[in-house]
Amino acid sequence: MVTKIFPLLHFFTLLYLFTITFASIEEATSLLKWKSTFECRDWNGVKCSNGRVNSLDITNASVIGTLHDFPFSTLIFLEYVNLSINHFSGIIPLEIGKLTNLVRLDLSNNYISDTIPPQIDSLAKLETFHISKNQLNGSIPTEIGYLRSLTQVALNNNFLKVLSLLH
Repeated sequence: MVTKIFPLLHFFTLLYLFTITFASIEEATSLLKWKSTFECRDWNGVKCSNGRVNSLDITNASVIGTLHDFPFSTLIFLEYVNLSINHFSGIIPLEIGKLTNLVRLDLSNNYISDTIPPQIDSLAKLETFHISKNQLNGSIPTEIGYLRSLTQVALNNNFLKVLSLLH
């Protein structure tokens, strides 16, 4: 009798856990859909200007994740992005180049790896670029030199190398 009850109990436990997970995803999706109907107003870490999100600051918020699903295409009016002192990992997506209104970008003190994408040259308004204390490697892209508004750059504490222009 016990041997028949245990598999049945195990099945109901798995079914219960699946229902909780499914409900959580469904609830989160519902909340995000509802939130998307809000008029853009400032809230913690987010600032708006003329009804558009122009600042995102989640410094030291213990966020764990990647930039893979960051909504680059829909947040094109962003001028200020500060994601420093979190637990972001993975690469900097090529879509970073779509944020053409960025004035300040701070990704420092995370676990971002791979290279700085050459699409960084699309950020013509960028004045401040901080990406220190990550796990970036490869060469510092020459495209950074095309950013005429750039006044502050912090690339230290990575595994980056400078390409020699003298051959």
